[in-house]
Amino acid sequence: MLEKFKNNYKLSSDSEEMMVPSLFARDDYKRHMSVNTHTGLWQCFKSGEKGNFFHLVAIIDKTSYNQAESKFMLKDLLEEGEVTPKLAEPKPPPQGVKNLIPITKDMTPESPLTSKAWLFINHRKLWGSTEYFVAKDGDYRDRLIIPFFYLEKIVFFQARALDNATQPKYLNFKGIKKAHILYPYDHEQDHLVVCEGPLDAISLQIQGVNATATMGSTASLWQVNVLSEFKGKVILGYDNDGAGENGVNYFEEMRKVKRMDNLYICPPPKGHKDWNEAHVADYDLSAYVSKNSKLFDFEYKIDKEIKSL
Repeated sequence: MLEKFKNNYKLSSDSEEMMVPSLFARDDYKRHMSVNTHTGLWQCFKSGEKGNFFHLVAIIDKTSYNQAESKFMLKDLLEEGEVTPKLAEPKPPPQGVKNLIPITKDMTPESPLTSKAWLFINHRKLWGSTEYFVAKDGDYRDRLIIPFFYLEKIVFFQARALDNATQPKYLNFKGIKKAHILYPYDHEQDHLVVCEGPLDAISLQIQGVNATATMGSTASLWQVNVLSEFKGKVILGYDNDGAGENGVNYFEEMRKVKRMDNLYICPPPKGHKDWNEAHVADYDLSAYVSKNSKLFDFEYKIDKEIKSL
């Protein structure tokens, strides 16, 4: 951060505050802007503007909040040596992952493990632009690896069991908390469906619906904060079960805390637990989302209560 201000800064006696020229005033030689060196929180006393570290980077670099956040998240992971690129590049895999085997639609499975992974993807109709792997050894062995790519690097992944005997069903990459990640999506679209897991998001994306996943039915404050930056319509599409309904109510409370714009809601089609199940049944998800996304307001809640009677 120091290089951003070309040594035009002053540290407090305890080195906790950095006083810099305001980015919102011209020729601010008195340095009316303060940045906390531990938390990254900042405030401009001249204009009243304030925010977190990623907001500051976005302003300086003239980029979006999401791009600033992704940039520094990727940088931190690279410094820790816990990010692996695509397998074609000769660099080490993420920590705890050994002998990753790519699974492609046109491959001929050569082992029970690769055959099981191929059949799982094929049955779920998940072939698209997403890349998949299986881990032969290590902490995630015998699991399908579903990677999250940012800037063509894997920064996170979910490892899914391929049979009921392997528990727990899901293991997440240990290098970053699942509460601090969202499945990659298009930031420029006019809509975004927020679902629970990456396989649901992939199912929607295959059908042309912009989608992401919060890695469960309870969104974190970090995730809601990032989603609040999305300029289009945010549509909550959690599963048709009790956990999904509780997640919707929790998200609504977090939305209010972050003063997020109106929230829309569109659960998976009735009779289908989640989006992948509807996708496998050849449901037209693009048309469904377009037609059934409704504002999550008082009228919607009353209507839902009446139908449940």
